[in-house]
Amino acid sequence: MILGIIGLPQTGKKTIFELLSGMPASKAPSRDSIIQGMAAVRDRRIDRLSAMYKPKRTKYAEFELALPPAIQPDNARSAAWLDPIRRSEALVHVIRAFESENVFHIMDHIDPARDIETVELEFLFADLALCETRLERLKKEMRVKNSAQKEQEKAVIERCLQQLQDEKPLRSLEFDGEEFKLIRSLQFLSLKPVISVFNIGEDFQNEQAKYAELAESLRQRGDQVVFLSAAIEQELLELEEEERRSFMADLGLEEPAAHRLSMSAYSCLGLMSFFTCGPDEVRAWPLKLGSSAPEAAGKIHSDLQRGFIRAETISYEQLMQAGSERAAKEAKLYKLNGKDYIVQDGDIIEIRFNV
Repeated sequence: MILGIIGLPQTGKKTIFELLSGMPASKAPSRDSIIQGMAAVRDRRIDRLSAMYKPKRTKYAEFELALPPAIQPDNARSAAWLDPIRRSEALVHVIRAFESENVFHIMDHIDPARDIETVELEFLFADLALCETRLERLKKEMRVKNSAQKEQEKAVIERCLQQLQDEKPLRSLEFDGEEFKLIRSLQFLSLKPVISVFNIGEDFQNEQAKYAELAESLRQRGDQVVFLSAAIEQELLELEEEERRSFMADLGLEEPAAHRLSMSAYSCLGLMSFFTCGPDEVRAWPLKLGSSAPEAAGKIHSDLQRGFIRAETISYEQLMQAGSERAAKEAKLYKLNGKDYIVQDGDIIEIRFNV
């Protein structure tokens, strides 16, 4: 699963990439001008499980990052900008909301609402062109040989076309499973889930309040919203742990923004975590929501999925309440589940298998 980091020039995209990946963008691998990396999901549950089990290794769940070139409004619909964005499953849209005489703005002055609309409209126009092209091709195919599936796809595309003509993103439409399958391959930009990241200045509380109404309007249309100050986050990285906690407390922050953003991104990608715990390793595994126990086993190793018998599970909350694995087993809190079991976020799992 790939999270694309997008936005206009000079918004702080590279800094966000570095905060999530823990790696300077200049040293990260790149392909076709797309900077690539991995982001660890800083899940507090893993920290508590590690404190309980005291393993040799602790491993956080991870997801892929892609940082394509900045969106240029005068050339935004070219394949050079759009193709890498289309390949992402979800998007972090970095919005500049900080003032700085040392950092130019492509549109001369700070206006987050305008910048959001600029990027959104470019996506809508690109999707509109794609819709029209696909609809025209579909009609030609139907004249040669029609089918119920083509009729259904045509109806879905026409719904999308009307939504785009009304200048509304496709992610605000509802699609059932079959409808989504019909349009998934088109990789519509405005259909992708979005985290809107307001990169604000160092006057954190006041600037967050300044854009609260705009942020709420984004939430109403289904976007997730994160406020952060890239400048403050960079300062935090340079501090010792005790100084960092004190500085964050002064700012009213419970945790670094990179932690909050990684959790939001994880959710936006439709992922959850299950855990494997033991003296050698405590590990979080990323898994699509709604996945079965055998699918979770396959994330660990293909042999476990092939020879799956049962999954012994306990929820994270139950284990914490019990206080230890031994106490949880004595209280018979672990459950044996078969192939039909749907894994829940926070499940601690041990796979029983035979190959």
